[in-house]
Amino acid sequence: MSKLSPLKKKIAVVLSPKLFAFGGGTKPVSQLLFNKYDTDHSGLISISELRFLCYDMGHFLSDAQFEWACTLIDKDGSGEINYEEFAAWWQNPLRFDHLLLSDDQLDKLHKITELFRSYDKKNHGELDKKQFQELFKHLIKDKIMEEYHANQFDEIDRSHDGKINFNELIAWFYDQGVLQKMGVLPIKTEDEQK
Repeated sequence: MSKLSPLKKKIAVVLSPKLFAFGGGTKPVSQLLFNKYDTDHSGLISISELRFLCYDMGHFLSDAQFEWACTLIDKDGSGEINYEEFAAWWQNPLRFDHLLLSDDQLDKLHKITELFRSYDKKNHGELDKKQFQELFKHLIKDKIMEEYHANQFDEIDRSHDGKINFNELIAWFYDQGVLQKMGVLPIKTEDEQK
């Protein structure tokens, strides 16, 4: 085994993966990116900050696509994106593919939106348990949902406020594969399902 000269030892130490910004014991890329776009250091990315992030990454989104991006990423419907929501989206290798929907895909998504809004009589973007049960009956009748999904209110209510907002429903649809079944999103690969 050859010995390293003092100069080569210094170079080896400087090039150690532990010292790189993206390797070793440092923050993951998702955290670094989140921090970069959290310009007000609030611990949240605003909707406008998300638009800049997508554009800087080479994905200019139409208004309809951007509205969908906000719905898909902001899983609790708070209007801002916390790190957990961002990291879940960022770790998906199809993160931008899922945002760039065609007109046909947006039309299919619009069907869910119309159904949700038809039960949201006060136009608050949320449903109480009774309204939600009525919506689910409709979704089952339209073969969007299965009967066994009917009692999932508490699982869908990610904010635990006793109401289901539209973003929570879409996040749950995504997790259950409903959006893929409808053709809104491509079928998940085996890696994505893990």
